[in-house]
Amino acid sequence: MNKKVTIKDVAEAAGVCKATVSYVLNDRKDQKISEETKKKVWQVVNMLGYRPNAFAQNMRTAVARQMFGVYLPSDLNALERAMCLDFLEELIAVAREEDANIVLLPSVPERVNTADAIVTFFLTREQFFALGESNFIPILSVDCRIDDALFFEIAPDYAALRAQADAHFQAPYRYVCIPPRDETLKREIEGAFENVTFVRGLSDLASIPEGNCFITQTVLIEALSGRKDVFCPDGLERRTAERAAACIRLALSHEPCKQHIFRVS
Repeated sequence: MNKKVTIKDVAEAAGVCKATVSYVLNDRKDQKISEETKKKVWQVVNMLGYRPNAFAQNMRTAVARQMFGVYLPSDLNALERAMCLDFLEELIAVAREEDANIVLLPSVPERVNTADAIVTFFLTREQFFALGESNFIPILSVDCRIDDALFFEIAPDYAALRAQADAHFQAPYRYVCIPPRDETLKREIEGAFENVTFVRGLSDLASIPEGNCFITQTVLIEALSGRKDVFCPDGLERRTAERAAACIRLALSHEPCKQHIFRVS
């Protein structure tokens, strides 16, 4: 049987006293508590699944027909939009198999009331935390390094992907990709592969040098369909969507989880 989460557990995880947790939960206006502390308490409450006794009748049960919100940047170019739609299509398919629904959220960092959890894709770290500051439901990041135990984080395992490319080509090649907006992930890509070409828009496709090309974004398969020297491992977007759905389920179950960073290859 799962251990019941107590107000003491919340206080310890948030780094505050039990009285502060109580004041935040009861919205005590006579207590001076910073907005940062309030947000931290609410995030921990959500992460641990704490429910005061007064709300015992609303304790969580098995999650059925949950609503997954998807949050994308607002300023996508045509190539980026196609890439995001590929991921969205896979996530919708996985959600349907798990009896869940998907809703595409407005691309503004505001409070979300139409979803049980949020999947973000292709954001910068600053954009992710701007959204996180406005919401206390589970939020997970795909293709952005967060490094915060309050949030699940999913990104490609570039070392493992390089090993696949090395084994396939057994010759020099370049990694061609639409670059993530997160600078940390960009540096990981540049550190993992000897030759990298970032394709930021449709106009960049024509400038890709001849020779072996390794890609991991299926939108580039069609864009480079005229070339015979292209290798793309099957199912990376699908595995990413499956991992995202699994993380959402785990977050909504409020089960303890020591691992919050996942790499997909």
